[in-house]
Amino acid sequence: AHVVRLQSHSISDNHLKYRSEEELKQEKLSCPILKLNQYLVSNRICSQDYLDSLEVELQNEINGAAEWAEQQPDPKKSDVLMHVYSKDSITPSTEEKAPFGTELFLIDAINQALDEEMSLNPDIYVFGQDVAKRKGGVFGATKGLSEKYGDSRCFNSPLAESSIVGVAIGMALQGLKPVVEIQFGDYTWYAMMQLRNEMAMMRYRSGGEWFCPAVIRIPVGGYIRGASYHSQNIEATFAHFPGLKIVYPSNASDAKGLLKSAIRGEDPVLFLEHKGLYRQNYAKGPVGDPSFTVPIGKAKVLTEGNNATVVTWGALVQKSLLAAKEIEKNGKSIEVIDLRSIVPFDAETVFKSIQKTSRVLIAHEDVQFMGFGAEISAQIAEHCFPYLDAPIRRVGGKQVAAIPQAEALEAAALPQDEDVLEALNALLEY
Repeated sequence: AHVVRLQSHSISDNHLKYRSEEELKQEKLSCPILKLNQYLVSNRICSQDYLDSLEVELQNEINGAAEWAEQQPDPKKSDVLMHVYSKDSITPSTEEKAPFGTELFLIDAINQALDEEMSLNPDIYVFGQDVAKRKGGVFGATKGLSEKYGDSRCFNSPLAESSIVGVAIGMALQGLKPVVEIQFGDYTWYAMMQLRNEMAMMRYRSGGEWFCPAVIRIPVGGYIRGASYHSQNIEATFAHFPGLKIVYPSNASDAKGLLKSAIRGEDPVLFLEHKGLYRQNYAKGPVGDPSFTVPIGKAKVLTEGNNATVVTWGALVQKSLLAAKEIEKNGKSIEVIDLRSIVPFDAETVFKSIQKTSRVLIAHEDVQFMGFGAEISAQIAEHCFPYLDAPIRRVGGKQVAAIPQAEALEAAALPQDEDVLEALNALLEY
């Protein structure tokens, strides 16, 4: 169809300056509204008088709404932060209990969480690329769900990330709970418009009238020889968009509990899953029963210490724990904090630890330059400077445009065990 703009671009634009009356007359013949009216009348679906009255009615409704809006008082400056998130989103709304029960791999904990929540809530719909039937996604996270809950609740989507997220937004606005999968974080960028300009802003721009509590599951991360298009970390980019929550568990217990909290919440959540941790023995953990949840926005102190703090998440959690254990051989103790949630960021737990240890290392897999560690470092410098006995140190990915496929180059691009240990030693020696 050839449909052009039939009015000026905006109130500051006068299209009569660059379009002739004859041109506009011809273009109006392609107007879809005019064509629909002609079709309805010629097929005796309705009369021209009815369409004319409908147009008047709609115009009066629009004019009335505009006049009402102009009569409303100006908003207060103090309200500028209202409706970014749901009311209870910044302070964790659920109390955390110690994990218990059967131990599972991280990928199986994800599957169990989806299964349990789908059994509890008939409004949950799971869809994405290859998630249905016996395949259950490229990593098996959704295996068995379509067989158990039917093809209408767990189904395959086209290979179109923008469509996946756009449909999820529409479903969430109608009161449903879509839990969708973007197959790899590297392809999330196709959905950027939907994520940034629709999902993140929906509650805010509607003054809290509309909200979009969709959950977007996204496998991320390297260390698997995934190369350029299957290795990216994306948390730093999306942390810059208020309105989204971002979760990044490092083990099965947290993965299950956080996913259930995300599904039960009222805000949109990007649920990042490190595919390199899916079947690691050290990432296994007890997953509790169907009531087990973990609060979003609350970091976890994995090891307590007095000589330095390590703030980390994702694949760097295990590397930080190994480095802390090595340091202990020299009689010094390291406090390792797993953020678990990127947004909301649990500054309270981080600051409290630094006030005790006076030294801090931030370790993450993503590119160090402009990574989320830079934001943490800035907040520490602003709020904890009097407590610091050494400069803030960071360990992160190298400044490379893509993660190489060659084993030696991938290892050089991504932070390794020895990188964390070396940074910790340098921090302690300062």
